[in-house]
Amino acid sequence: MVDSDYEFDEDASDDEYIEGHASSSTRAHAHAPAAAGKRRAQEKPRKPLAWERDSSKTVITSTTIIQEAEDGTIQQSVQEREEERKRKRLRKDTKPFQRGIIRHVTLVLDLSEAMLEKDMRPNRYITMIKYTQEYVREFFEQNPISQMSVLGMHDGIYHQSLCARPYSNESEYVVATDQELLRELLLATTTPPVIRSNQPATAAQSESAAALMMMGFPSRVVEDAPTMCACHGILTRGGYTCSRCKAKVCSLPVTCPSCQLTLLLSTHLARSYHHLFPLRNWIEVSWARARELGTRECVGCQSALPIPPEESADDKEKERLDAEKPRGKVEKAAAQRRMDEDDLEEQRASESSRYECRACESHFCVDCDTFCHMVLHNCPGCLSKRPPPQETQDNGDIWYSTIIMPFERLIRFVAGDDKTYYGNLTKETPTREIQGSEVDLLSGDVKTGFSKTGERATVSKLLCPLPSTNIVMCIGLNYRHHAEEAKLSIPKYPTVFTKPPDALTGPIDAVPIHPDCQNMLDYEGELTIVIGRDCKNVKASDAYSYILGYTVGNDVSARNFQLPADVSGGQFGYAKSFDGFAPIGPAIVSTSVIPDPQKLKYWTKVNGETRQQTGTDDMIWSVQQIVEHLSRGTTLRAGTVIMTGTPSGVGIFMEPKGFVKDGDEVEIYVEGIGSLVNKMKFE
Repeated sequence: MVDSDYEFDEDASDDEYIEGHASSSTRAHAHAPAAAGKRRAQEKPRKPLAWERDSSKTVITSTTIIQEAEDGTIQQSVQEREEERKRKRLRKDTKPFQRGIIRHVTLVLDLSEAMLEKDMRPNRYITMIKYTQEYVREFFEQNPISQMSVLGMHDGIYHQSLCARPYSNESEYVVATDQELLRELLLATTTPPVIRSNQPATAAQSESAAALMMMGFPSRVVEDAPTMCACHGILTRGGYTCSRCKAKVCSLPVTCPSCQLTLLLSTHLARSYHHLFPLRNWIEVSWARARELGTRECVGCQSALPIPPEESADDKEKERLDAEKPRGKVEKAAAQRRMDEDDLEEQRASESSRYECRACESHFCVDCDTFCHMVLHNCPGCLSKRPPPQETQDNGDIWYSTIIMPFERLIRFVAGDDKTYYGNLTKETPTREIQGSEVDLLSGDVKTGFSKTGERATVSKLLCPLPSTNIVMCIGLNYRHHAEEAKLSIPKYPTVFTKPPDALTGPIDAVPIHPDCQNMLDYEGELTIVIGRDCKNVKASDAYSYILGYTVGNDVSARNFQLPADVSGGQFGYAKSFDGFAPIGPAIVSTSVIPDPQKLKYWTKVNGETRQQTGTDDMIWSVQQIVEHLSRGTTLRAGTVIMTGTPSGVGIFMEPKGFVKDGDEVEIYVEGIGSLVNKMKFE
């Protein structure tokens, strides 16, 4: 341009045109482009700023190469990319540390004409207002007793990228390279920063750190006549009265205008506690780990998880080597250090689409992973397995909210050192294959509870899962088809009889048959309950809270002492109470593995011939109703065994009669638990 005061210099930088028009130095610099060019040629290349380096890194790492799967599709890679995007939002540092729960934040909004630019949709201004509203809501949800000041800047310099200073390193910045990252960086600041200091505290700092903030928890009042509130000076019919000066305010949290006491509800304070003790990040689960635990559903939302592929020879060898590694204190400490280091790394997608809580070893989907860490701030698996506090009912009985043990399938066995142990089977295993397998060891017992020892042992001999019981309680005539084959009417209440403790025997033990019981010996396959803690007057809706788990039982019966009624007087107990007439096993399966016992299938075979085949949905009285009925006015002790009744197909109602003989093998299988395999041994 002829009349311009500036000459075009193709070597000049953008910075000179942004801020140099009003300065004489820039004008002089513009009239001497050749000299300026020489000076720039002699100068060393400028080192990129930290935010410039981060920006370039962001652009590079945001490009992900999508690879094809073995079947030629890209669905798996797309799914993994989406999971990684979700997990990047999780907090990196989740170790417990000090965080400020009362914050004072200033939010500065750019209201200059530069906000009319349309590099964000629909433009910067509308995007900023939308994100500001979302930020304010989220900020006070996370920090309910904090304060915020919002300032609008009209004439000022607009920076195209939002720079958020990370808490861990004050020398670097994070740059929002796109609209989505802008939102994530903004909302990330709602979490209070970490307060750490390696410098020795001064006396003033120590005094400040020791200072306490006084808070009041006011009472809500509802008034018949309106009165003046102290906060706004208007007439209202209700509000909150200050716990110190009794002044009335309209809403909480607020500082009392009269005595300056901070007034809030306990829920406001509780909502800030998760900043002090954040939920540790969950770890990615390999296919080998998924096969080991046999998880099929997300613990949080119960959605189906991908089925693990078949195990290759290399995978088996790797698992064998891992199992042979020592598990001493040094190794455990090193593993903990590795987990702490993993917390500081970026969270990535899991190959099995499973994410494991390190405390309770529950598996979750990626949506539950992000929801629990960003909204719930608790692990559903840990909450369900936490030993509950005792509470007292109105009738004086002790009540517990839940019962969870650290096992999936509890077994009891003799190891190679001839000592008896409790162990945990992580998956359903055929009874004959349990012996010789390696399991995790548990310490404790049914009454005091179990805990993991971190050690493993090989099963030499499988035993009854309970060493003893105080009583075996039994329900008769609890299946509709069984009542029909017996031509009996269904009573108002369940038929109840008992077996003595010595009737208990193991899942593969031979059952001794007294000579007087041999001519009409019968079987009855039954789903069996094991009570986990003492209880009384249990409501049906709370029954699962007292159940330790489920197992398989055989109500062995000498029919010649039971039927006809004129022989026994209509009593069942004696015919079923001989030693060994209550085999149970092979394991006690946790209620977390079998959440609904009314959806199980099972069968009974004698020498391989199917005699009984049914489902627990044919029950007349459910598991919950049985526990309610048996605990009515009666204390059920921990370890009590309850046989819930047998379905149709027992030997006495077959034609010809299907009584078992000496050496016959009776196998009873229940879905999800396993099978009893007992031979009848006539004495």
